[in-house]
Amino acid sequence: MSSSSITTEADGQRLDKWLWAARFFKTRSLASAAVEGGKVRWQGQHVKPARELRLGDELEIAVG
Repeated sequence: MSSSSITTEADGQRLDKWLWAARFFKTRSLASAAVEGGKVRWQGQHVKPARELRLGDELEIAVG
């Protein structure tokens, strides 16, 4: 197995997928819409749903 085929925690995950998997939103499309609508901030900035999250990133999530 080559080292390029091994995944690590440092690879990150899409913001919309993480919000859905962490159960902040019921569906991935709702998570994506929340990010697009400015309800989610990453490191204090507005971002796109495809933003890669890494360990230690700070999120602000407005729900409700």
